[in-house]
Amino acid sequence: MKSKKTKLVDAIKPLFLPFEDLSTIGKDIIKFARDDYNKMIGSALIDAKDDAQAISSFLREFVDSPLTLQSYAKEIERLLLWCIHVVKLNISSLRRDHLIDYQAFLKDPEPVALWCGPKVSRQLADGNLNPRWRPFYHGLSPSTISKTLTILDSFFNYLVQTRYLMGNPLAIDKRRKKRQKTKPQIIDRYLERDEIHATLDALEDYATRDNKNIFQVRRARYIILLLFYTGLRIAEAAQHTMGNIFQREGDWYLRVKGKGKKQRDIPMPDALLKALAQFRKQIGLDSPEPKFREKTPLIPMENLKQPISPRRIDQILKWAFSQGATLFEHDQPRKASKLRAASAHWLRHSYVTYLLDTGASIKVAQENAGHSDISTTMHYRHVAKNDRHEETRQLSLVTSAAPKSGKRKY
Repeated sequence: MKSKKTKLVDAIKPLFLPFEDLSTIGKDIIKFARDDYNKMIGSALIDAKDDAQAISSFLREFVDSPLTLQSYAKEIERLLLWCIHVVKLNISSLRRDHLIDYQAFLKDPEPVALWCGPKVSRQLADGNLNPRWRPFYHGLSPSTISKTLTILDSFFNYLVQTRYLMGNPLAIDKRRKKRQKTKPQIIDRYLERDEIHATLDALEDYATRDNKNIFQVRRARYIILLLFYTGLRIAEAAQHTMGNIFQREGDWYLRVKGKGKKQRDIPMPDALLKALAQFRKQIGLDSPEPKFREKTPLIPMENLKQPISPRRIDQILKWAFSQGATLFEHDQPRKASKLRAASAHWLRHSYVTYLLDTGASIKVAQENAGHSDISTTMHYRHVAKNDRHEETRQLSLVTSAAPKSGKRKY
């Protein structure tokens, strides 16, 4: 029984690897018997004889947007692996009922040993496939499933528009999505100033106790200040260099190419310029300000030549927040548990929150954060709650005049 389970676990392997030819993804799907009920014959606008080539054609549309390509390839790969190992069908044979089953599967992939595992690289150092790799870390949350379905909807729409498929088995979800958009959203996963200060203080204390990891601690501190003062997504922070920082008429900006390859110039406040100059001095760079078109990564490895990955940024900040949590452990356990739950993206939420709190307009916050839709920026409505709380605090059953004798105070 055990040997059978081991054999099953070993069957899951990634369908494509970084830097590999995109035409390889999906090649295993064509092994299965299929009816191709949804496939249009002889009229496609892409040169695709089978699903593997159709998938390759879709992914090639995003070769100039590596982050988008990575996200889309991951979700398509997961669907393909489910097709291969569960329903044994190809893409052009999937019906609406299959996609409903797949949504349930995303919430709870089973068997867990086959589908879920720690976040590890797809390949080992020797180039062989990593046997510990799994398609999922755990079952997906409703919000993540929604994002997954959005990506798959775009994928199926592409195949329909290029006349490779006759219909989109996910199209019926669009009416449901429109109804869900009316649900109000409030951003509450952000860090307050005292929580950020506690984390920075904890890092300073850690540095005095451990000189061996001084670079890592200083870099963690710099990352916190960089993300708080710019609102960068971690993927954006990982793919830019210090040469993207420039000066215009005496003011400093960080030029970023974000989602959808949209460019934005983020104003850099004095506090960030001071933190940047301090970090550059600490790591041995010869000027407090970046040089013209400098190649040093915005968040570098210790060799100062290579950038760290988005995943590594998140890991570093989770460690840093756990250090900050210890300062709240006894007196404010709620804040301690909040910091332990926080991720790098919470600093982006803090940026928009406090930018609006200091009086910046919604439009400025939208442009700085790179929100394509201003309604996303409007979700940060909690910034007004402090004023409402202050004005409501005075509500009381006690009148302004002194109560008459015998009357009860409340």
